[in-house]
Amino acid sequence: MRIRIKEAQQTPQAIFMAGPAGSGKSFISKSLPLSKFQVINVDDTYEELLKASGMGMKQKDFDPEQLSQAAKLMGQAQKTTKEKYAKALENLNDIIIDGTGAASRPLLKKKAELEALGYETMMVMIYVSPMTSLERNANRDRSLMPGIVLRTWRDINQNIDIYKQAFGNNFVLINNDLKDADKSFDPQEIKRRFFDTSKAKGKPKTPEEMAKSKADVEQLNKDINTQLQNIPEFTPVNDAVSKIKAFIK
Repeated sequence: MRIRIKEAQQTPQAIFMAGPAGSGKSFISKSLPLSKFQVINVDDTYEELLKASGMGMKQKDFDPEQLSQAAKLMGQAQKTTKEKYAKALENLNDIIIDGTGAASRPLLKKKAELEALGYETMMVMIYVSPMTSLERNANRDRSLMPGIVLRTWRDINQNIDIYKQAFGNNFVLINNDLKDADKSFDPQEIKRRFFDTSKAKGKPKTPEEMAKSKADVEQLNKDINTQLQNIPEFTPVNDAVSKIKAFIK
């Protein structure tokens, strides 16, 4: 990649936004003094493509054919976003990389690549309870399937210590749950409220596939319950804002 060299170029900065569905990453970023940053978010392009397709935004309501088409649109969105990201780096733009943070290895690889180009990096991670994530997802224009929401929640939160160590003092973890948020986790209640079992989607599963699916769900529920018994230490909001302001100066 060819990087454009500018005279008196200030050190470029990159902020990684991480958090599960409905955590409020976009709201938090808009409420902070980050206007000079270019946002890199595959969802922005993906949602535009979904709207143009006429399929709507509720992924949980898609039939198998629509899911296949949505996957193709996501591939297109990823290609476009990759090109946008490469152009931003060529110009040494300050950027916000808005994603979930569910996969630590590619994120940390990108962090290292940015730092090799001279970027300073920071992570702003947003936490909400799994029930909050499910409720907000269900009320969004583009809602994901509940199973994806829960797996992503699990995968993101198991990376907290990894990111805290990698970003050091440039890491903040903000609790964005409301004071009266439902912090319970009852798989049966969640299934009743959020999962549509009235119609099967896709081809029928074999007994082996059904057994594996059941085991995966049981492990997911176990992992989430374990995480909820070990709530992380959050950065007080005032401290988080101060850290972010100090970073971008």
